Amino acid sequence: MHLRATLAAVLILMLSVAAEAQRPRRPLERPLERLRQRLQESRQDEPATVTELRDLETALPREPRDFTPEATEAVRRAARALETWLAGEIAYAGLSQPDEFVQAAERMVAAKRQVDEMLDSTLAIRTRMIELPPGDARRSALRNFLAVTSELTDLSGRKRYLLFDGLYEAAFATAPHPASRDRLVAMLIRHGSSIGAVVMAEALFDPPPDNETGAKPATPATKGQLLELIAVTGQMDLLSLLAEFVSDPATPPELVLKAAETIRRVGLPQDSRPGQDPTLGEPPITARKLREELTDINSAGLDAASAVQREELLRWLQSRVESGITGDTYTLAGSEVQSGDWLLMRNPSPYNLFTDLSPGLFTHVGVITDVTDSDGLRRVVLVDLPELGKQMQVTNVDVFVQRTLDYVVLRHEDPAAATVMADIARTVSDNPTQFDLNFRTDRVEALRGQPLDDAEIHTYCAGLLLLCAQETGLERSDYFPIPEGPAGGKTVANLAELGLSFGRDFISPTGALYSPRMRIVARRDPMYEPGRHIEQVIYDHFSHRLIDADLKPSQDLFQSLRSKLAQAASGNPILARALASAAGVDEQTDLVAAAKAAAVVETLDEVARGASRGFRLAHEAIVAGPAEQLPQAGYSPEGIESVQRYRQRHQELFDRWQTGQIAPWPMRKELVDHYVRQGIAQLEARFFQAPTADDRQ
Repeated sequence: MHLRATLAAVLILMLSVAAEAQRPRRPLERPLERLRQRLQESRQDEPATVTELRDLETALPREPRDFTPEATEAVRRAARALETWLAGEIAYAGLSQPDEFVQAAERMVAAKRQVDEMLDSTLAIRTRMIELPPGDARRSALRNFLAVTSELTDLSGRKRYLLFDGLYEAAFATAPHPASRDRLVAMLIRHGSSIGAVVMAEALFDPPPDNETGAKPATPATKGQLLELIAVTGQMDLLSLLAEFVSDPATPPELVLKAAETIRRVGLPQDSRPGQDPTLGEPPITARKLREELTDINSAGLDAASAVQREELLRWLQSRVESGITGDTYTLAGSEVQSGDWLLMRNPSPYNLFTDLSPGLFTHVGVITDVTDSDGLRRVVLVDLPELGKQMQVTNVDVFVQRTLDYVVLRHEDPAAATVMADIARTVSDNPTQFDLNFRTDRVEALRGQPLDDAEIHTYCAGLLLLCAQETGLERSDYFPIPEGPAGGKTVANLAELGLSFGRDFISPTGALYSPRMRIVARRDPMYEPGRHIEQVIYDHFSHRLIDADLKPSQDLFQSLRSKLAQAASGNPILARALASAAGVDEQTDLVAAAKAAAVVETLDEVARGASRGFRLAHEAIVAGPAEQLPQAGYSPEGIESVQRYRQRHQELFDRWQTGQIAPWPMRKELVDHYVRQGIAQLEARFFQAPTADDRQ
């Protein structure tokens, strides 16, 4: 139930995209080649896919009652085995011919697709979980359903991440052989491989004529297939590349049109809202810019079909320029969303295991609606209640979804209910807010049937869903059928120490997933980033310790002063207003509780983010290439010093990487495990050890 500040969220996105789409490449070649030589004799002839995938499919529960602790553990074991198989496959041991790489890549891509199908089939059981009779057995089944679904989601993301390495090697092997490359692209289209689109999109641009790799330029027909691959996978992350391709003078007119149609199918970004937060940046391509590119095409050189396509695109773009979104739906990453939909998303969060229904699959929510801004353009936006700030946030939905690497969109089956929820979200889109540290919903219930224009909305993120839903006239259980409460053990007492509590009739971002009347209409192909994984493991360790240990946070001097200042402000209205203004929270907030919570959460964030940052710097140091080439690669003296420091810190691992004794996946895993252990040790020292005399002063 926590969303980081806008800048932090955008930074996470930048890091994830950089990790996935711009990871160092040439350093992979030598270690992988040496690894292939070592594995050439040991590789088994029988494809491992059959065994690992069969074991995972066999372990999956099929009925609500089948979600037991034993089933969850079996799924975990099978998922790890399948991931290990894929990590071995990406080395392509014993292969030399380009078509062999294509065949091996298809085994990996097909396995990823089958995992995604298993995830879809498991999610389909979500609405049947309420068929189980209330009681401890149902609570256990609900928790195990979440654990199994979370495991499949994480497996899908990790496989996607691993496939970047594997498919890059296949792309490298087939680049000098156009026929094999065409077969690779056709295979990726057939399986709808989103990471395949990320890897292969670079072939839209011709390599230098005398490149060392021997890569051949893709033909116009091949480039057309690459655009189709991007379109069928809805890759929003490639919109910047598509914009560059459209404006490239070397792009033939027919391919400019094909690229424009691809942008429409993926989702043409909306114009920035007037007064938009500048940290959100500008869209990579707009209707106006795309219209200009198509207008510059000489229609006399087009065939009849292309000329008709150009005119149709120009009419559509003119409408977008003049009016914004005109239809009932908006294309987002290849899916259609509409006003009244709910967006559930997941980011690293310290609150993910705080309830008795965990792990939470989602940590933040928003409601999609449409607004017409001062420039006369109608936009489809996401309305959400942030933890930080004093006003409901309104963000173009295509911009907002870039903050998360995993989301689903839910739609109520009753169009009238969706219309009401869209109206409420639009009404409160700029209202004052106060984030409720006690996660209560009774304040929201008190607003039922009341005028909401300019009303202060005092709740937390999931409370916004209830605010919109309760005006539809349907029962709360229609949207949130499973009651929730705090986790067991010492959680309640420790949350009180944090200044947090759970109010009566608590609802979570994940709770709506169980509603039989809410359909999943879109979801993002889950993505993985090791730094985010490190943060979540550390946060989850913290949550588990809240259950079985006494929280004993140590505060640094600044946090201690802030807490004391908040206590003093509780009896001083002038000081309270000043402190509220400085802290960015409403003056009616319980400042003492807020200071307690902020002190602990900020320290927790410092530990988790410090560990993930250490991983990123260490990984960069290991793959950065020879020390003598670092200046030519653009490293500053400080950057070179950092590389050398982290190489010394992980000398044994670096030596194994240099000599080809370890592949990219196990190397990253060793680093992840190291920084998870380091973060947990720091967490234990700062949160669960008795305070020193200095801490008590």
